Amino acid sequence: MTQPRHTVLYLLGVLALLAGVVLTTPGTATGAAWRTAEQVTVPASTTGRAGLAVAADGDRAAVLTNTSGFGVRARPADVSVLAPDGTVLALAGASFAWQDGCAGPAAWTARGAGAPVTAVAGEPAPLPRDATARLCLEVSLAEVPAETLRPWDGRSLRVVTRLEALSLDGVSQRAERTWETAVLVDLPAVEPPAGEEPPGEDPGGQEPGGQEPAGPPAEEPAAPAGCTAAGKDALVAWTWQGPDEVLGWELLRRPQAGGAWETLRTLGDGSVRQALLTVDDIPAAERGPGRQSAWEFAVRPRTAAGPAADPPALWTMHSPGNSHRIACPGDPA
Repeated sequence: MTQPRHTVLYLLGVLALLAGVVLTTPGTATGAAWRTAEQVTVPASTTGRAGLAVAADGDRAAVLTNTSGFGVRARPADVSVLAPDGTVLALAGASFAWQDGCAGPAAWTARGAGAPVTAVAGEPAPLPRDATARLCLEVSLAEVPAETLRPWDGRSLRVVTRLEALSLDGVSQRAERTWETAVLVDLPAVEPPAGEEPPGEDPGGQEPGGQEPAGPPAEEPAAPAGCTAAGKDALVAWTWQGPDEVLGWELLRRPQAGGAWETLRTLGDGSVRQALLTVDDIPAAERGPGRQSAWEFAVRPRTAAGPAADPPALWTMHSPGNSHRIACPGDPA
């Protein structure tokens, strides 16, 4: 009689164990009771690399292109001024202003304080994916002491802006590029001390040797002041010593082999003393782009009396050929 009781108790224990497993196992009908939902903010992420392309657009402008594949924020980070030989200069008093879109007030500014590299003030501007933005730069050397600039009078200094593009989070991606422009140093003539006459003249107004003073000075043509090549562009600069105010300039071109000057384009501001040449301004030889052809370039001033006579050639450039790069006179091709 005792054996059946043990069997019944054993069966009851097994049933109790199965009931516990069933009761503690969640079913499909009660799954929602054990779930919680929480909304979190995921930081912005980027893929790939930040990219920024810069192309010169005229004498004082550049076009920035976002090549990142995602939106960035771009700005000028710092600026340096170099002598024609590449020496970095510390120009206390020089001021720089960059316009976003080449219109309105300056978005970024910098002022030289005697350091070779000057930091730029201003917040980055948004530059969406595949978008472009035009940037213009104004440089003033008016407050730089004349003694500091005198060694480069009549020549162009190189202004190098370092541009940076940052991913929207400001830390994960960064791209840097440089953009170079030029500023002409144009100082007034040195005046003799009070009570002294300029060299070569006497108080009587006669030239040495007792000759009568000559008539009014003849109009002097523009003189070349520099040429800076950068890939497919070259920035040429010149000086002007003529007596008349210049209202504008004509940039001229002709084949070195001979021919009449043709007007390549006009510069409406007579105070401008520089122009940008591109590979399209220097035609290839008729026998194909692989052969070089020499072209002469000059500038002709327009004054109140009308355009000046045909000027002498100031720069001789060879068509880029297969290199697609411009070389200034004297530079290796």
